[in-house]
Amino acid sequence: MKKLCFILLSCMMSALGIHCNAQSISFKGRISTDTILVGQPIDYQLSLSIPKDYIVEWKQFGDTLSKSIEILNEGDITTTPVENSDNVLMTQHLTITTFDTGYVYVPEIVIHYSESLQDSIRYKLFTMEKELYVKTTAVDTTQTFRPINGVLRQGITAKETLPWAAVVLVIAGIVYLIYYRKTHKKPTEKIVVEKKTPAIPAIVTARAKLSDIKDNESWNTSKPKDYYTDLTDIAREYLAGQFGIDAVEMTTDEIMQAVHSLNISEIAKSKLQETLITADFVKFAKANPSIDQNEESFKDTNFFVEDSYAYFQEVEKKKREEENK
Repeated sequence: MKKLCFILLSCMMSALGIHCNAQSISFKGRISTDTILVGQPIDYQLSLSIPKDYIVEWKQFGDTLSKSIEILNEGDITTTPVENSDNVLMTQHLTITTFDTGYVYVPEIVIHYSESLQDSIRYKLFTMEKELYVKTTAVDTTQTFRPINGVLRQGITAKETLPWAAVVLVIAGIVYLIYYRKTHKKPTEKIVVEKKTPAIPAIVTARAKLSDIKDNESWNTSKPKDYYTDLTDIAREYLAGQFGIDAVEMTTDEIMQAVHSLNISEIAKSKLQETLITADFVKFAKANPSIDQNEESFKDTNFFVEDSYAYFQEVEKKKREEENK
């Protein structure tokens, strides 16, 4: 009986600790007003309160938040310490607008975070959806209508001068045509055949760029953000060219969701995910991996490219064999 009470007490203390930790984290979105005119810019503030040692993956925005909400300006992310707390406050201002009318909704925003760089568990936080009422410019019906003024005659009218102007233009046109035909000869038309450069296969481009990184040993760098940007760009462009996945505009989660539908090995998928997550930590959490870890990320990316292409060739070979039967 005592042992059972001890176990229950431990579980209650663990749950209480998790609840307290969760209370110290909040993610909010606030619009400066809930009623605007069509096309009127407003401020949308995102604020995150979180322990200063946590790793945060802040969302990258494009030109829109949704089909109805457009982003006019994206401010920088600022981080300030919270008084009498171990938390920091991360804030970003977005200038948004909409050209729809009636009730429009600012969608929820999601960010990811983990408790440390080594923690494989990533948590999500969402803002609440915001309702925005958009109205058109109101017509002032209190103003009285003004009478229409009559036509004022001032000197010679355009109707009276139009025939003479037409005669002058015709004569000038005839004179110019005669002069032009005497001084100009019709040039010989040349047919220009546009040469189309064949598209370079995605695998060739990816291999060339990875070879440059290997030759230069780019992983031995003091600028890990530039290195991981180059590395992930190679993977994103390869996915777009080889498999038709628009990875250039996707987040890590969106890329992995698309990659999981491909007929490639789970090991290749896992190695790509490791590289993308490490790159996110470097770019958004200012992590500074070791040279060995940088080199390992290069090897993972190279493995993914070669392994996925081998799977792709195998699938295409089977398709050709089935078509020839």
